[in-house]
Amino acid sequence: MTSVTTLRVAMPTQHRERLLRLAREVSFTPGARLFEEGRQADRFWIIRTGTVVLDIRVPGLRNVAVESLGHGELLGWSWHFPPYQWHLGAEALSPVRAWEFDARAVLTACAEHPEFGRAIAAWVGEVVADRLQRTRIRLLDLYAPHGSGTLP
Repeated sequence: MTSVTTLRVAMPTQHRERLLRLAREVSFTPGARLFEEGRQADRFWIIRTGTVVLDIRVPGLRNVAVESLGHGELLGWSWHFPPYQWHLGAEALSPVRAWEFDARAVLTACAEHPEFGRAIAAWVGEVVADRLQRTRIRLLDLYAPHGSGTLP
């Protein structure tokens, strides 16, 4: 994926390298739950290979998939905003390889290196904005009358 929110595109080289020094390689098998809605968000991932599905709990039903993420994408942004709890759940759809980051270590590096902190904040903000826009488009596809045109 070549989205403007992928790490390679969104982060200047020096900040990307600093971030990747804090990473550890992990892998997940299909069906593995990476996090659950409402639990503490103390880490995040950048997906290297595979697909992860974000889902939401629906009482009395199975979790409902709301988005899928792949190569180069940030998985998890709740670690960056109080109250530091996951807003969704996540499950590996296929074998996944990823870089995993300890949120506290990254936030400490952000505080110690303000330019790095601004780059991380801008990247996470871009990811959140992009996901909100993609959700808006999906909702319009589902609920807007056909042929209604674009919204002002």
